[in-house]
Amino acid sequence: MSTKSLLDGITSADVIHGKRMADKRLRWRLRFLHLLNTPLYMMKPSLMSVTACRIVKLSLENGFCSESAIGLQVYSLGVWHIQKDIEECIKWNQAALRLVESLGAKNVIPRVAMNVHLFNYRKEPLQATIESLKENHGELLMAGEMVALSMSAYHVCRRSQVFGRSLLTAEKDCAALLHEMHQLRQMNVLLPMISSHLSILKLIGTHYDSKQQPRKPLFHLLGNSEINSEDGLLQHALSNQLVGATQECYFDRLMLAFWSRNYSEAAHYAEKYSKCHQQQRFSDLFQTLYQGVSAFRLARLKDDKAREWVNVGNNAISQYQTWVKYSDWNWENKLLLLEAESHACEGELEMAKSKFRASIDSAQRHRFVHEEGLVSELMGMFLEENGEVEEAKQQYAHARSCYQKWGAFALADRLMEWA
Repeated sequence: MSTKSLLDGITSADVIHGKRMADKRLRWRLRFLHLLNTPLYMMKPSLMSVTACRIVKLSLENGFCSESAIGLQVYSLGVWHIQKDIEECIKWNQAALRLVESLGAKNVIPRVAMNVHLFNYRKEPLQATIESLKENHGELLMAGEMVALSMSAYHVCRRSQVFGRSLLTAEKDCAALLHEMHQLRQMNVLLPMISSHLSILKLIGTHYDSKQQPRKPLFHLLGNSEINSEDGLLQHALSNQLVGATQECYFDRLMLAFWSRNYSEAAHYAEKYSKCHQQQRFSDLFQTLYQGVSAFRLARLKDDKAREWVNVGNNAISQYQTWVKYSDWNWENKLLLLEAESHACEGELEMAKSKFRASIDSAQRHRFVHEEGLVSELMGMFLEENGEVEEAKQQYAHARSCYQKWGAFALADRLMEWA
C-alpha cells in the first residue's frame, strides 16, 4: 500500500496526539534512514522519497517519535514534487513541527523548524523566509545539528542571490558561511556554496564605487588545487557523480548567462539543469523564469525552432499561473513578465507594454529591485526593437539605477551608454 493511501484519513491531530514509539531500536532505524538523506541530496535526490516513505510507514505502524517528523517533512517534499499538491505538502510539513513541539524534543525543534522555513517560500514573502532561515541557523549551531546546519547555510546563500537583497551584503554573508562550514568540516556543501558565491562576485563585478572591494572566489576551501575555476567546480561534480552539486553549478551558469542577455547559452544550461532533475529544488522556480524569458527572446529570431521556443515559454507561464495562486507577492511580477514577452512574440505591442509596466509595478510593490531592473531592461529592448528609442533610453536608465541598488554593478556598467 502506498504511503499516500496510508495517510488518507489521517489528520495532523492524529499524528500529534497519536501513539508514541517506545522501541529504541526502531528509533535508531529511523535515525539511520534520516541520516542517509544528506548524501542522497547531493548524489541521488530521488531516493530521499524512498527513505521518507519508509520512516512514515514505520511510524504509522509503531508510533511516532521525533525522527518521524523528519520523515513527514521529506515525504511532504515528495508530495509537492510528484503530485504537485502544495496544500498537502504544507499540511504535513507543519504537522511535523507541531509533533516535535508536543514531544518536547527541544534538540530536534531547530532542525524541523528549518524545514518549515525552507518550504514556506511557496506562500510567504521571500524576504521573510531568508530572515527566518538566518535566525534558525544560529539555533541549529547551538543545537549542534551539523547536517541541518550545512543545508541551512546553502539555502541562505542561494536565496540571498535571487530575491533582491544587496549583493554586497549577500557576498559577505555567503563568504562567512563558507568559512564556517569549512571550519566545521561540512565539506559536502562547500562546492555548491562556492558556485553560488562565485556567481554573486561576477554580478557585482570589479568596478564599483566602494572602498571595500569584494572578496576573491574561495576555491581553496575545497583543499583541492585542481579546482580553481568555475569549470573546475563543474568537472569535479560531474566526475564524482554529485548530481545535486552538478545541478547547482548548471543553475549558476544559467543565471549568469541570463542576466548577461546571452539567451542561447541560458537556454542551453536550462536544459542541462533539467536533465539533472531528480527532486524539486528552490532554484527550480527561477530556472523556469530564466528559461521561459530566454525562450521567448529566442523565438523572436523567427528560425525553424521558433514555435518550439514559444512552447517552452508558454509552459513557464502555465507553471507560474499555478504558483501565483499561492503567493502573488513572490510570483506575480514574474508571471506578468513572461506574459509580456509572450505578447511581444505575437506582435501584440500594446498588450506587451501593459504587461511590462504591470510587472515593473508589481516588482516595486513586492520589493524585488533586481527584477524591477530586469523588466525595465527587457522593456527597453522591446521598445528599441520597435523604434521607440527615447522611451527605451528611459527604461535602460531605470534598469541601471535598480541594478546599482541591488549591487549588480557589472550589469549596471553594461547600460552606462544609455544612461
